[in-house]
Amino acid sequence: MTINTVNASSNQEPVIALMGKGGTGKTFTSLGLIQSLRRKLDQAMIVADADTNRSLSRYLTAHYLGYGKEELKQLPQITLAEQDFYEFQQLDSKQLYRDFYGTPFNQVKNFSVESPDSFTQKYIKSLDEKLGLMCVGTSALHKEELYSNRCSHATLNPLKAWLALSTNGIVIADCGGGEDVGRFGLPIGAHMVIVVVAATPDSIAISEDIGAIVEELGIPVVYVLNKCLNQFTEVEAFEAEHQDQILGKIPSIGTIEGKNPLEVFDEIEHIFTPMVEKILSREFISPEQRWERVLRWQNKLQQQMETKKSQPFSFVS
Repeated sequence: MTINTVNASSNQEPVIALMGKGGTGKTFTSLGLIQSLRRKLDQAMIVADADTNRSLSRYLTAHYLGYGKEELKQLPQITLAEQDFYEFQQLDSKQLYRDFYGTPFNQVKNFSVESPDSFTQKYIKSLDEKLGLMCVGTSALHKEELYSNRCSHATLNPLKAWLALSTNGIVIADCGGGEDVGRFGLPIGAHMVIVVVAATPDSIAISEDIGAIVEELGIPVVYVLNKCLNQFTEVEAFEAEHQDQILGKIPSIGTIEGKNPLEVFDEIEHIFTPMVEKILSREFISPEQRWERVLRWQNKLQQQMETKKSQPFSFVS
């Protein structure tokens, strides 16, 4: 049975994941790229807030909808979408996600950003006619998640699959802080990963780890240096090593501290426009090629599981 017939890709419809150590300016960078892409292109866009801190959701809903804390709690949460995901993909209830990630491309269903499909429509909040917000929310709002014996990663599977199969528009995903989301493979279906780096030894070290994980997954990776213009030795060494992968630099701007970046975007647009131009100059792979990366990732996971099963358990004291 053939379900999926999408083969084309467009340099105007990138799927981008942003990663980095918590507190490096990942959400600020996400917001800058979102607004710059919107001013550059007349394309539908969905922004995925994949961080339980929900900073991206707060800024976006405050700017576009005038939302406060209480309204934020009412946003749809993709982490609660498992049943709807199974129904949309026509999966058996006993089927595991790892089985789905091993399914050939012509047997899975794409998700659509422009003219959203039924699943996407249910789990986004429209901010305007061209912009939608998808978010993971926070487990603190659902006590059953706090006392669940499921790994928190399991609740991110619908989002991971959605990112890998999203088409017909731009997707920006602001991932949770640290390297863990990379180990889980959340950005496996992205065209590229942008790692935001701050001028601290911890940020440099974690950025190196994230970059190594992302490259192992086969995803192109670039770096944005935030507040790194007053160079430290570690920053200079990092920049020299990754000079061909530096997407851009963001200076420290005291006049916008504490403000919603969307409200002062005119002051920072010049920083993000060259980054967007670099992004759009890249050649992006097709949806089918993105899914082939998922298949390779799942195959490696399966091989690793089989290897561990064949090895006797040993305990080293």
